[in-house]
Amino acid sequence: MSQMRGTTILWGQFIVAFIGAMIALQTATQFVAHKLGYQEALGEPAYHVFGTPCYWPWKYWAWLYQYDYYAKTVFFQGSLIIYGGVFAIFMVIVFMSVNRAKRNQHPDAYGTARWATLKDMKKAGVLVDEGIVLAQTHDRERTLLRHNGPEHCFVFAPTRSGKGVGIVIPTLLSWRASVLVYDMKRENWDITAGWRKQFSHVLRFEPTASFSVRFNPLLEVRKGENEVRDVQNIADILVDPDGSKDRMDHWEKTGHSLLVGAILHVLYAEPDKTLTGVAKFLSDPDRTFFKTLNHMLQCRHLGDRVHPVVASAACNGLMI
Repeated sequence: MSQMRGTTILWGQFIVAFIGAMIALQTATQFVAHKLGYQEALGEPAYHVFGTPCYWPWKYWAWLYQYDYYAKTVFFQGSLIIYGGVFAIFMVIVFMSVNRAKRNQHPDAYGTARWATLKDMKKAGVLVDEGIVLAQTHDRERTLLRHNGPEHCFVFAPTRSGKGVGIVIPTLLSWRASVLVYDMKRENWDITAGWRKQFSHVLRFEPTASFSVRFNPLLEVRKGENEVRDVQNIADILVDPDGSKDRMDHWEKTGHSLLVGAILHVLYAEPDKTLTGVAKFLSDPDRTFFKTLNHMLQCRHLGDRVHPVVASAACNGLMI
């Protein structure tokens, strides 16, 4: 495609040169004829335009040979017209040649990235007062560039290159809406939690720390017609946390069924209604595993009867 464009420009140069030469020569011819008063000695004109005789462009060379001695000044001026036209044609051809060379060189082969101007920043919508802090202008004002649109932001940079101190922490210090932060090193919490407490409710969830806020998924189980479905969802997460298993083998299905029954039993009959309580119930050192299953069968969960799902899970366990 670029070669075709270059060939087109090359032919264009020839056409421009020819037309330009004809215009310059025609102008010089008409100038000389006008200065010489359109005398009959110049010959018959080729045509008339609004009553003005017009001659063929090449007549200039014939007149120059015949009458230069008698009107040197007129023909000198005519020559200047031709030389000026030739120079103008030369400049046009040079411009077209440079343009053709640029097209053939692929100037964007190494990318077209550049530093944004103020106009670019305004067009991108990053000169706003609120949003995710992206960067800072390199001028006297040091204006923060922020993104406050519905699009996602992805920051990619090497370790210890300033992603946290340059983007995350400034954003947390100025972001007034809700935010969920994955903070493995606790740096963001240590630096920004005190400030965010001034205008928001700050919670720190760190399951292995004693001072962490807690979440008990068993308290989210809706007792009644939805309880089995909710407990099965919790068991799915515990048995297959990655969600990578499309099918479970016999032992996994049995374990999943036992876990569902144990969770339902704990919710109805045990005082410690947590996942820790479920683990303690299944691994009670004071009784064997079969006694634990018999306890599940003998317990009255629903008034005077055993919960059917708990009974089914216990029976399956006893048949192992």
